[in-house]
Order: sequence, then structure tokens, then C-alpha cells
Amino acid sequence: MKEFKMDYDKENDDLLMYLDGTESFGGVELGDLIVDFDKKGNLVGMEILNASVFFSKAISNLIEITKIKTVEIEIVNFRNMSALQMKINMPNQTYRYTVLIPRISQSSPALMT
Repeated sequence: MKEFKMDYDKENDDLLMYLDGTESFGGVELGDLIVDFDKKGNLVGMEILNASVFFSKAISNLIEITKIKTVEIEIVNFRNMSALQMKINMPNQTYRYTVLIPRISQSSPALMT
């Protein structure tokens, strides 16, 4: 698993997680989850809107986002889906959560020039 850097906007409750030194080529939006990939299809970033609500639903427990120490993310590709496996490290507990996203095999018309 790769450890992602985090920026949290407490006022808007948005959490941005990204690999330092990478660039997004395109993304997939799934409700409050926006997942960014590089040109090779590698996961390089993820934004979670309404992060407190997202994580409380994901782990069935209310957590304070500012207390997250690290988040590690691994992507596993299979058939036409990808699984984002997240490991959320808190001071006294670790949570694991998996998000399934569709794999896009066609370029977006918005990215074509």
C-alpha cells in the first residue's frame, strides 16, 4: 500500500489525499468520492467531499478527520472494476475500507483535444 499525503478543509469538510510528485490525467466521480488517475491508470489522488459523513458511514463509527494520522491506499484491478483498499490509521485504532469503482476503458470526450 502507498501512503498518501492529506489536506483537510475543515470548513467544507473535504479531504484531499494524493501521492506527492504525481499528476492527474483524469478522474472518476462517484457521488462524494472523486478518484484521480495518471496517464498509465495508476491511482494518484482522491478527494472525499463531506468526509466526516463518508467515513462515519464507511466504518460505522464517527471519527474526527483531523485525528487521522495516515491513509494508505492500494488499488486492485479485476475485470471491469477496481477496488480501492484504504487503511485509515488513527492514534489508537486502524480501520480498513474498500470502495469499488468502475474501470473506464474509453477516453472521456472532455479530455480529447
